[in-house]
Amino acid sequence: MASPPSAPPRYTCEIVFHSATNVPLADLNDLASDPYILATLIPIPPSARGPDSDTPQQSISFRTPTARRTLNPTFNAHWVVSGVPAAGFELVLALRDEDPGDGDDALGKAVVRVPDPQHGTGVQALAAGWHARAREYKVHKRHGGLRARLGTSLAQLVARARVGHRTRVVLSVRVVGPAPRRGGEDGGGRVYTLGPHVFVRHFSPLATHLTAVRSFIANRLQLTGPVPSSLRHRYVGFAPFVKAMFRARGIEGFLLNRALHKQHRAIYKWDANTVWGVVGSEEPHGKKDAQNGDAHHADGDASNPEEVKPDEAFARKFLEMAAYGTEGRIFTYVIMLDGEWRFTETGEEFAIQLLSKHTMHADVAREIAYSGEFFVRRVRTPSKQKPADGATIAGPPPVDDEVDANAELDGYTHESTADARDDDADDDDDDDDPSALPPSAFELVIDNDSGTYRPRAELLPTLAAYLARAENLGALGRVRAMDGFDARLGRWKERRNEAKKRARGGKDKDTRGAVRQASVSSASSSSSREDVVRREAVEGARVDAEEERKREAEGHERKALEDDAQRAKENGDDDPDARKEERDAEKADV
Repeated sequence: MASPPSAPPRYTCEIVFHSATNVPLADLNDLASDPYILATLIPIPPSARGPDSDTPQQSISFRTPTARRTLNPTFNAHWVVSGVPAAGFELVLALRDEDPGDGDDALGKAVVRVPDPQHGTGVQALAAGWHARAREYKVHKRHGGLRARLGTSLAQLVARARVGHRTRVVLSVRVVGPAPRRGGEDGGGRVYTLGPHVFVRHFSPLATHLTAVRSFIANRLQLTGPVPSSLRHRYVGFAPFVKAMFRARGIEGFLLNRALHKQHRAIYKWDANTVWGVVGSEEPHGKKDAQNGDAHHADGDASNPEEVKPDEAFARKFLEMAAYGTEGRIFTYVIMLDGEWRFTETGEEFAIQLLSKHTMHADVAREIAYSGEFFVRRVRTPSKQKPADGATIAGPPPVDDEVDANAELDGYTHESTADARDDDADDDDDDDDPSALPPSAFELVIDNDSGTYRPRAELLPTLAAYLARAENLGALGRVRAMDGFDARLGRWKERRNEAKKRARGGKDKDTRGAVRQASVSSASSSSSREDVVRREAVEGARVDAEEERKREAEGHERKALEDDAQRAKENGDDDPDARKEERDAEKADV
C-alpha cells in the first residue's frame, strides 16, 4: 500500500521594510509627506498551473508606522510571516501619505515577486537559508493620486534640488526556517503573521467628543499566529439589510456599508497622536519571533510549554492597554483571521453605538476569527491544578469525574472546577497600584457576546487555549472563556458597571446626555459649546498620546538598566561602572 504523499514544504520568512526615497510630495505647506507602506502578501500556489479556481485567493496585510514630514523615510519595520509555500509570494506595496483630514493620498505602488526568477541567481523556489538582501524596487507613481503628482511637479519647479522623481522602496526578505507548528496548528495551509507583537493605540477626538471619557482609545494588538483553523465565523444574515450591508448591494446596503467604513476610520484614526510600537522592541523587530519559529520546529510541534517561556512583556502590554481592568472597564473586541486583536471600552456611557459595534471593529469584514466582550480582573482563586500555560479554559461542564480528570491531564482545568467564591468577588480593585503586580496576578474573562457574528460557544475552549499560548497571554494567571449567556457572567458584568459608576462619580448617563444635548441644541450657544468640546477632545487625545509615549520611553529605559545590571551580576563584574548600573536599576524599581 502506497504511503500518503507528504505535505509540500512551507517556510517562515522575515520581511524588512527598510526605507523609501524620493516620495511624492503631498503637503505643499511643508514641502513634504507623511508616508507609510501598506503591504499585502499574496501566496503563490504550489502548482505551476496557477491557483485552484475553487479556492479563494488568500492575502494578509501589514502597515508600517508613519514617517513624519519627510520625502526620504526610514521605516525599519519587520514582518515575520509563516506558512509560505516554496513557490513564494507576491508582495503589493502601496505607498501612501497619511492625511487625517480627508483620507490618505495614494503616492504609488510597487509589486514584488519573491523569489524573483529574473533577478540575482534566478532561483524559482524558496528553501532553507534563502536570503534576498536589501534591494530597491521601483514605485509606479501612475498608481498615485492626482494631488501628490501635481504637488511633486510644482515643488520640482520651486525647489528642484529637494524633490527627486525616481521613487523607490527598499526591502529585504529571508527564509528563517521551516514553518513551525504552534499549539498543534500549522495554519491549515494558509499564510499567517507569526510576529512581531505590534501594538497600536488610536486616540480619536471624534469618539472622545461623543463620550463621557477624557480620551477615547481604540487598540490593536497583534497575536502570534496561527489562529486555530476552527476559529472562523461569518456574519449572520438575520435580516435582508444585513446581507445587503456586508455586500454593499442596493442603496440601503451601500449607504450602511459606507457609514460603517467611515465610522471605523474615525474610531481607528491614524494621525500624529497615534502610538505605534513593538513589544520587546529592545531586540530588532521580529527577531525573537523568527528565532522561536526556527528553534521550535525540530520536532514539528512548538506546543510543548517547556520549550517556550511565557511572554511576560506581551502580557504586561495587554494589561496596560486594558488599564488593568480598573474602574470596572469592559471591552468590545474582534480577533481577525490573521490574529489582530481590536478592542475599545464599551458601556452605556459610550455614544458611538450608532451601528453594529463588532461590524465596525472588523471594518465590515465578512469573516473573522472570534468576537465578543472581555474584561480583566485580579485572580481570585487558583485553579485546582496549575495549567501548563497558566490558563483556565471555560468549556461545557464535564458530565462526570472521568471527563474532568482527562481535561486536567491535558493541562487545563474546566470552568466548573473554579472556586464558588468567584461569584461573590468584588470587582472594585482600584485601592492600590495594579501595575506593581506581576501579570500572573490577573485573569482575562472573555466571552462570545456578539450578535453580528455569533461565535459558537463550543469553540470557547479553543479560543482560550489560543490566547493562553506562552507566546500570547500565557504569563497571565488565567484565561477564562465563558458563554455570553452565562448567568454568572451577567452578574459579574453588572457589578463591574456599578464599580464604573462609583469610580466616575455616578455621572455617566448625565454626562452622556449633556454631550448629546449639546449636539442638537439650537442657536449660536450650541455651536460655541460644540467648538469648545471639540477642542478639549483634541487636546485630551494629544495629552494622552504624549503620556503614552513617555511611559513607553520610561519602560524601555528601565528595561535597559535591568539588563545591564543583570549582565554585570552574571559576569561577576565588581568595577565602579557595574556597581553604578546595579544602583541605577534599584532606583528605577523604587
